[in-house]
Amino acid sequence: MKRWPRKEGREPTQAQHLFRRMVREWLWVSLILLPLTALLSLSHGLTLSNLLYDNLRRLSPLAVDPRILIVTIDDYSLQQLGQWPWRRTLHADLLDRLSAAHAKGVLFDVIFSEPAKLPENDQRLAQAMCRNGMVFIPLLREGVARFGQPLGEIEPVPPLSECAREVGHINAEADEDGIVRSVYLREGPEDKPRAQLAWLLYRLVTGNGPNAMPGSHDPQTIQGWQRDHEVRIPFISDQAGFPSVPYVSVLRGEVPPELLRDRLILIGSTAPGLGDRYVTPQSASIGTTAGIEIQANLLNGLLQQRSIVTLDDGPATLFSVSIVALLLGLLLFRARRALWLTLGCMIVALLASCLLLRFGWWWSPAASLVAMLLGYLIWNWRRLSAVLAYFGWELARLDSEPKVFPERRRIQAPAGDVLQGQIIALEQAMSRTRDTRRFIADGLEYLPVATLISDPGGRILLANRNARSVFACDLVGSDLLECLTALGYPMASEKVRPTLSSLEPLEFRDVQARSLRLDRAALLPAEGDMPIGWLLSLTDLSVERDAEEQRAVLLRFLSHDLRAPHSAILALLDVQYHQGSGDRPLLSQIELQVRKALSLTEAFVQLAKAESEVYQFEPSMFAMLLLDAFDQAMSIAQLKHIQLLHDLDDDAQDVVLADQSLLTRALFNLLENAIKYSPAGSQVSVRVSGAQGWLSCEITDQGQGIAPAELPELFSQYRRFASSQGSDGLGLGLSMVKAVVDRHGGRIDCESQVGRGTTFSVRLPLLDE
Repeated sequence: MKRWPRKEGREPTQAQHLFRRMVREWLWVSLILLPLTALLSLSHGLTLSNLLYDNLRRLSPLAVDPRILIVTIDDYSLQQLGQWPWRRTLHADLLDRLSAAHAKGVLFDVIFSEPAKLPENDQRLAQAMCRNGMVFIPLLREGVARFGQPLGEIEPVPPLSECAREVGHINAEADEDGIVRSVYLREGPEDKPRAQLAWLLYRLVTGNGPNAMPGSHDPQTIQGWQRDHEVRIPFISDQAGFPSVPYVSVLRGEVPPELLRDRLILIGSTAPGLGDRYVTPQSASIGTTAGIEIQANLLNGLLQQRSIVTLDDGPATLFSVSIVALLLGLLLFRARRALWLTLGCMIVALLASCLLLRFGWWWSPAASLVAMLLGYLIWNWRRLSAVLAYFGWELARLDSEPKVFPERRRIQAPAGDVLQGQIIALEQAMSRTRDTRRFIADGLEYLPVATLISDPGGRILLANRNARSVFACDLVGSDLLECLTALGYPMASEKVRPTLSSLEPLEFRDVQARSLRLDRAALLPAEGDMPIGWLLSLTDLSVERDAEEQRAVLLRFLSHDLRAPHSAILALLDVQYHQGSGDRPLLSQIELQVRKALSLTEAFVQLAKAESEVYQFEPSMFAMLLLDAFDQAMSIAQLKHIQLLHDLDDDAQDVVLADQSLLTRALFNLLENAIKYSPAGSQVSVRVSGAQGWLSCEITDQGQGIAPAELPELFSQYRRFASSQGSDGLGLGLSMVKAVVDRHGGRIDCESQVGRGTTFSVRLPLLDE
């Protein structure tokens, strides 16, 4: 499962909480599942284990050793020789035939636990055994122990057991499902356990001692009966079979001696009616298996060193637990491939078991397969629960957010069905999301500004019709930086490709000579600070720039061309005054009107500059600017006998970021207004203070004041109020002051009472040192 990084100082997200809780739950599941795997591995009676063994064994069947030959007591022999049991003289004659043919060894899988009716028949068979010297005969285990006694053995009659090479067991062990798969190579009473009959014949051929016996030496004792060296029978292929000849054919000499020479002869019953048959893993295809064939399969495996030994409990359990632990770890860190990981680990377990079986070891993968299947099911169950919990949390969170559109009719989920309820909630949330997306897309399409949205890499995702018109192409899917370069946006460097975060918001002329302003904004996710996209807008300012150019031309006209005739008229009037010619009252009226027109022109020019020109801000000491305005206003105040007072303390030494000429002109306009509307002999005072990053300048006069109804429109252009009757002007001075203060990031207020004077307060931000 994927991990979410935790940033320093940020609370974990809901997804991170769910992931950590799932990790804790998985650790608890592992602590339960791994001991369960060990317990299942120690349970040898699992039906699945036997089923896997039977099927895996068929993948590596054992070949038939050519030295083995079975002499079968079959239906044909019974028809020829009569009803069973036969006379023991027949068995003696058969052994003489085998001795004459120089058979290497004879395993006689016939029970001779009772004496013959005629004692000479037992003597005859015993003599044949003695002459052969390589005959092995079986003994039986008691079916039920006598009261207070351990299980005992039923041995052959004494003459036969004395002349036989050795006597051994032919017991086969059936599993809990009734199928014979294994034998114990040594078993019997605790004081005298005996070897298995096939092992005795194998030892004759190889000369191996008891220490070479495969299987575990740890004995198991039940009711005084000891067993050890358990091995599984390595059956040959179902389609194959051991070479065999009928009993009667050997007895009559119909079998060539060459076929019998140096062979390991196994004599036993294969006729169905004699009852010596067992259910084996081959029974599904060939029916029950005769006891002599079980001995043949066991001997065949011993001769080829392919006997199958069950792996000890310790290594088997460790192997099962290890492969399950590996899967549990992989599921935690590779959650997306859970199915393939589970199937892969199951296949590895099966292949490992098959490979070990080929080398003569049986390890049952049943416990690990069951545990891995349980782990996969639990893993998907917990993941589904976590996903449902996360969906529920996210849907509730989405549902609590403000709705862009009215809520549609809500579908009620069936009571108690959490999954269906969340599916319905998700359907409604997706419907709202589609509606919102359509709303945003349509709103973006009809925005009056060219707008584009790109992914973090710069690929354009959305572009409205104005953007398509500006770029004159279909932009979706194109590279944004390449489109901007083709449009004429000045890139910082042509060698290094810029990034969207490095694009400077600026105004530029495109290839069609349009004035375009580029603005960008990062689109951030609901949680996190890494942009998931970029929003760019291109505003066409061509009309505004043309208007500003015309305005600049008009300002130049007013500043120079219009003021020049007024100045010339004043110069001519001054000449007339000095020559003493003309009507002096008329000349005075002409001079007054010309100066008024020149003053109004100057006020209009100053207002236009304050509203349109680019300011040149620089750190400035406010006291110096205020003293400059004082010097300019002093001559006007002296003409009206008005006293100008200032209180410039340490606060006035503070520094502000200002355009010195325009701010000085604004302060002069305030002083000039205060002087203009103050009576002769009064005072105009200025007070400067500073607090919390702001500088405040208060200019107070003792004039007639301003009516409260006129204060809201005080800074409007071309407004004349009743309180200003008798004074010249068009009402542009205060508008210019307001424009300058606003451009400096400050504010201007006015407090006035009729008959008691007026106070203008200018607040400007101090420059951070």
